Amino acid sequence: MKRLLLLLVLLPTLLFSQNNSWVRFQVIFDFYAPQESNFFMVNDSTGTQQFMYQPTDPYEILDTIINLVAGDYTISLTDSYGDGWVSQNPASFKMGNTCQGMIINWDPVLGSFFQRDTTVNILPCAPPTSGCTDPIALNYDSLAAMDDGSCQYIEGCMNPNASNYDSLAGQLPNGLIVGTSFNPTIWTGNFFGIDSVDYWNDPSLFAVGNRLYIGLTGQQWFVDAVNFPTNGNAPAVLIYVVPMQSQADGNLGTFDPGTNVNAIVGESWKVDPCVFIYGCTDPNALNYDPSAGVNNGTCINIPGCTDPISANYNPAATLDDGSCGGTGGPIVCSAGQTCVTVEIMLDQYAMETGWNIYTDAGVLIDEVLAGAYDGQPMGAIVTTYVCVDDGTIIQFTITDSFGDGLGGAQFGGIDGTWVVYTACDTISEGMGDFGTTFSEIGTVNSCGYSDIFGCLDPAYQEYNPLANIDDSSCVTLNVYGCTDSSAFNYDATATAQLQNPSCDNVLTLTDWADNGWAGSFLVVTQGNNWWGPFTLYTNELIYDTVLNLNTTEEVKTYFYSFNQSQQTSNQCMFQITNLNGTIVSEGGTNSFTDPLLAYNQYGKIYTDDALCGNNCIDRVYGCIDPTAYNYDASANTTDNSCYYNPGCMDAAYEEYHTQGYVADYDNGSCSTYAIFGCMDNTQFNYDLYATVQWTSVVDPTDPCIAMIFGCLDPSAFNFDPLANTEDYSCIPFVYGCMDATQWNYDPTANTDNNSCLPYIFGCTDSTALNYDALANTDNGSCIPFLYGCTDSLALNYNSLANTDDGSCLGIIYGCTDPNYFNYNPLANTNDGTCIPFIYGCMDNTQFNFDPLANTDDGSCIAITNGCTDATQFNYDPLANTDNGSCIPFVYGCTDSTAFNYNPLSNTDNNSCIAIIMGCTDSTALNYNPLANTDDLSCITILLGCTDITALNYNMLANVDDGSCIDIVNGCTDALAFNYNPLANTNDGSCIPYIYGCTDPTQFNYDPLVNTDDGTCIPFIYGCTDNTMFNYNPLANANNGSCEMFTYGCTDSTQFNYDALANTDNGSCIPFVYGCTDAAALNFDPVANTLDNSCCYIDGCTDATALNYDPNACYDDGSCVVIIIGCTDVGAFNYDPIANVSDSTACLYDAGCITGPGNPYWLNDGCYAWVIDIDNYCCNNSWDPFCQDLYDYCQLGWPTGISESEGNSITIYPNPTRDILNIESRAALDVEIYDMMGKLVLRKTEARSIDLTRIIPGIYNISIIYDKYRFNKRFVKQ
Repeated sequence: MKRLLLLLVLLPTLLFSQNNSWVRFQVIFDFYAPQESNFFMVNDSTGTQQFMYQPTDPYEILDTIINLVAGDYTISLTDSYGDGWVSQNPASFKMGNTCQGMIINWDPVLGSFFQRDTTVNILPCAPPTSGCTDPIALNYDSLAAMDDGSCQYIEGCMNPNASNYDSLAGQLPNGLIVGTSFNPTIWTGNFFGIDSVDYWNDPSLFAVGNRLYIGLTGQQWFVDAVNFPTNGNAPAVLIYVVPMQSQADGNLGTFDPGTNVNAIVGESWKVDPCVFIYGCTDPNALNYDPSAGVNNGTCINIPGCTDPISANYNPAATLDDGSCGGTGGPIVCSAGQTCVTVEIMLDQYAMETGWNIYTDAGVLIDEVLAGAYDGQPMGAIVTTYVCVDDGTIIQFTITDSFGDGLGGAQFGGIDGTWVVYTACDTISEGMGDFGTTFSEIGTVNSCGYSDIFGCLDPAYQEYNPLANIDDSSCVTLNVYGCTDSSAFNYDATATAQLQNPSCDNVLTLTDWADNGWAGSFLVVTQGNNWWGPFTLYTNELIYDTVLNLNTTEEVKTYFYSFNQSQQTSNQCMFQITNLNGTIVSEGGTNSFTDPLLAYNQYGKIYTDDALCGNNCIDRVYGCIDPTAYNYDASANTTDNSCYYNPGCMDAAYEEYHTQGYVADYDNGSCSTYAIFGCMDNTQFNYDLYATVQWTSVVDPTDPCIAMIFGCLDPSAFNFDPLANTEDYSCIPFVYGCMDATQWNYDPTANTDNNSCLPYIFGCTDSTALNYDALANTDNGSCIPFLYGCTDSLALNYNSLANTDDGSCLGIIYGCTDPNYFNYNPLANTNDGTCIPFIYGCMDNTQFNFDPLANTDDGSCIAITNGCTDATQFNYDPLANTDNGSCIPFVYGCTDSTAFNYNPLSNTDNNSCIAIIMGCTDSTALNYNPLANTDDLSCITILLGCTDITALNYNMLANVDDGSCIDIVNGCTDALAFNYNPLANTNDGSCIPYIYGCTDPTQFNYDPLVNTDDGTCIPFIYGCTDNTMFNYNPLANANNGSCEMFTYGCTDSTQFNYDALANTDNGSCIPFVYGCTDAAALNFDPVANTLDNSCCYIDGCTDATALNYDPNACYDDGSCVVIIIGCTDVGAFNYDPIANVSDSTACLYDAGCITGPGNPYWLNDGCYAWVIDIDNYCCNNSWDPFCQDLYDYCQLGWPTGISESEGNSITIYPNPTRDILNIESRAALDVEIYDMMGKLVLRKTEARSIDLTRIIPGIYNISIIYDKYRFNKRFVKQ
């Protein structure tokens, strides 16, 4: 912060007589001056320091006059860092007087130094004339050279931007801070005193919210209220202040934190009376307010092309952004020339960018110098068009004066881009940091469009939209009309469809986050017409407006987003739809994949054509007969739907039968279902509710049946099967036992039903242990049940129990595998008896009965007897069980001349063999199995491999012994990839090892690799675009998940948290929760967000207090402490101080022994409760039984609030009236038994047990933890 220090040393003439000259210093220091710099002045003749100054603030300004003796002086500037006075903004140093003028003028102070010395000669100079040197002062002295502080001014508003600016005013209204007996020297707190005369001179100066400056420091405050005290602060007028204008509310009772004026009595106060009108002060803005004096940042300027003759002219633009395309957009070049487009998106340093285009001969074609784009916003797209002769070799050069190219992203902005192109070629393109210059050479080629001859006029039927040269073929004018044969107004003579020239369209604005557009806005243009600007405010979810668009000009939509609104502009969306619901134009359909792009950032224009449809009229089908009941005036085509008598057409409804005519159209008047039946009350089947006397909805015949009286009860003695009407003559059968000697003899029975039962004596009490379900007569033998575990091997065995209640905890052995045959779902311990399922036939009467099977699989086959031997004569192929009836075949040769004649054969099997001579030695080489007579020709066998193709072929062998080894071709090189250890013959097929990744599912899979070397890299899917928010540097495969940076507040705890933002831009605004209602008891003036904490009811808010008020939210100090005790005056320990009764604390003699306090245990908390539950121990001596039963204190059982068990289990209270609490870190199961061993309650994972349903008495609690069980006794009062 800059500080102006004006030191004017005005010495009397007498003092000046000791000096004969003077100088004035005017110095502006640099930013680091307080830490590094000062300057001093030394008299060279005496060596004494004449003057020295050390600044205390950055950029401090010094203006002072020094009186001195004329002579030589050395001026020294110092800098302890050694970089001089040039850090950030350079400093300046000036010294002079009215006689010599400017003696030193370093503006700025350049160069690096630790100390810079300069010697000057100061000549004698008379002191300057003093007076008022301010031209706007009432007493301005034009001859005065030095101000003496005597200026007098008109008080008023001195700010030219204020609506009440006074050009003659020279100072603000002011006065002195006055003291009082209460505040004689200084005012602390939130008010200070002024003279009542000053106040009454103009009370309007102290209106609520007016700005004040207090004391020498001029600290700023705002008037909150005015008070006229009658105490020790009188007669001063008290001005109450607040540090922020928004806190000024005129309420003396409101204290705003941070208000401490520290106003010193005698120092001045000043009031700024200026009144400002806030608004847009830019005359070019859409919302310019000529009455506004202070710009409040609301100006809406629309950047764009403001040149009406340009092709990209934006009629709504108020600020030319340099995007105009020459003299009408992309220019039309002469024959032999091609249009070259230079398009640059600027970074935030637009003034640094320039470019030029030269021919290869060095001839300049066009250029833009650095600085030409100054003032263009970051992201602006500037376009230039230039015609170049076809075939010209050009060099495009882009320049940056700073040397960082278009690399604005490295400095917190964006990277710019450029592209130079023709309609068919790209000559140069790039983006980001290219340094100082970047050049690229290319050839401007003709795009070579082919000549297409045809009719160029779309008004003619011969029009060819592809033609570019008119061949005079336009002959037949179009006949415009409706060409849709399905339309109502189809014109068969029309040759061209007639279009509607214009129509209304609906512009709809929405926001994906439903929190408005935050200042972004949108403009729609068409030709010279424009609409807007349109925006969506914070509390609006949707905005609709109607635009009348024509079909002859393009519709252009410009979206603008500036400053903070750019953080959430991706959430904005717009649509333009015609009245048929067809989308004409849209943008921002997805905040991530299709965000709405701002024209001022990206140069994006949403360009589309309005769709107003044609003149065809759709056929509207309906009834077009005016005499019909359902005549449709809007219909133009009949659909044969006319009807004339609407009514109910369904016979199932009453209205069908009562309307009096036959309807030809169901008009929905059928409302009451008809009830079909007999409506004659003299008939048997008369139906009181019938409304239509039809048999059914499809049978209109009379349904009535005549009455036949008689007994209708089929169980009665005189039942009449022909009767349909009861005459109450029925005589019932009375069945029962008619034998008086039997247990169930029934004297009222008239028909014996063989139900007689003899007397059976026994216990008939179903709750008794020996209850006899067969007994019907109790003989007094009943034995009551004593429930418990009767298994002596169980953990909870009860020797007194006679009836097992299933509570035994024991091992149940059996097969616990559900996959086995004998699986026992009740078993918890596998005893190894599991038997697998053996499927087969289990019917031992069947042929394939399997005695080992335990599960029949339906495969049984019935027994079929017969001969099952297929070799036998009488073999039965259908038989499966041999019955011993088989007759064997006796085969053989029956020819007695044959070699093998068999006299026993009975069946010739054609086996007769003639005598054959040969070698009959089966071990011989030439053994002849056909020979039956040896002729001594046998040859000895030589074993070996006889296969000539085998690896080990033996040419001497005559009998192959199976030792041949086949030749196995393959790679026999053990170092080769395809080495075959089974191969014995190398076929030259060896393949060397090729190492790499062989897994086709991996990122670096190599199909040429045959040996995996463990280098496979898995696919890591993610975003591989390093310009995206969720860029994953580890990812090697892009999965389409990339998300653009969405800037905003990402802290969900903040007021302006944006759920769609993924990048925090430091814009978070914290919630300040509190009560914002000044009428509430707990009003918080600092709060800006209501948290529903406002309190309007005071009272006692201490829930432990006696007079606790659950409705009160503001404690008024009225709480009364609860004192619990016995409040019953009839008890011997009545406590008169207690205000809350504890009935368990009261002690009575209850008729026990000798009165209150006797015996001793009535005063002991361990025993006093006994009188409530045990009359025996209360009314009898405190015998050993009672002592043993109830002396829990002596036994150390839990009796108070808590008591620890060995395993950190706490049970309390004991005794208890309703709840028994169990505290433990472990999950505990609990069982409660009465003193007879009967289980009365079981609970798993218990933390507390509700005992309200259990009758008072003594119980055992069993706590199961892991494999342990802990048992304790407790008392339910």
